[in-house]
Amino acid sequence: MKLIYLLIGIFLLQSCGKKELNEDEILEIIHSNESYENMNLKKDFLTGNEFIDSTTAFRKILNQENFKPIYEADFNNDGKKDYLLNLADPRVLDNNNVVKPHISEHNYNSALLISGNKSYRLLNLGKGRIYEVIASKIIQFNNQPLIKLISYHQGFDNSFHLFDIDTLMIKNNELMEYYSDSKKHTVEKIIFTKNEHFPPVRLYQLTLTKDSLILHSYHYKNLKGNFSGDGYYSFEKMVNGLNQVNFIKINERYPFSNDDFSESTEIIFDNGKSKKIYDYNGKRYLFLMNFYEKLDTLMSKQKWTEIKHSSIRNNR
Repeated sequence: MKLIYLLIGIFLLQSCGKKELNEDEILEIIHSNESYENMNLKKDFLTGNEFIDSTTAFRKILNQENFKPIYEADFNNDGKKDYLLNLADPRVLDNNNVVKPHISEHNYNSALLISGNKSYRLLNLGKGRIYEVIASKIIQFNNQPLIKLISYHQGFDNSFHLFDIDTLMIKNNELMEYYSDSKKHTVEKIIFTKNEHFPPVRLYQLTLTKDSLILHSYHYKNLKGNFSGDGYYSFEKMVNGLNQVNFIKINERYPFSNDDFSESTEIIFDNGKSKKIYDYNGKRYLFLMNFYEKLDTLMSKQKWTEIKHSSIRNNR
């Protein structure tokens, strides 16, 4: 019965349209999310690693940034406060090995509670361990709230380059890397290919335009051959997202980090120009991870119709 009352309280809290939350209410929402049940607000920003904590570089970061457990801003301009949180798991007693095996798919040290029409939604800054987050804070740039993120350098080896500093922003209620110079390009086609490495095999190729969605399937689910879908209505949204991050400046290659699969994206734009991105699941961008997830969702919702090869020649 106690659990029922707690869940009802969380529902009312998330749906009542409050413009401001107190600390207890914030923690109730945090604890209602999977994998955050034991997280507390972070009060001590030392890592517990004697080497890291003793370095001049880390001491300088702590003195300069003066991190807090909670930061507030209105990221989506809806008149409600959003909350950037630095978190710690009290069950982790031994932090003295930074390069410990990753026992979780994500890093949970920072989260953003973003307000919506009916509830708050939790966004994880450490999603997919693209960033091994230490702490984060809100900064202002050109009257826009941004997130300054301090994380362990991916190649951490107790040497010179210990930390990375990145800047994130909110666009369409999603976390992504900050880009100051978005460019509007006319995107004509997006071609996405996914390959498996062991054994080496192409899984599928997806071609998306403003008026067509074509799947060349080799091993996507139980489909083999060429298929059409009706999800091309998502094309403009995807193009807008690509332009917001100025996709032509995204790195063309991301090194091996996972031997299981690789992904490549080719964007045809501005009368036949081509931008290719080869991703071997290395350190990439939150934007790219979100982009792949949107494609996966788009594909999973389709009722694929098999078509003849001659019908799709013009889409290749």
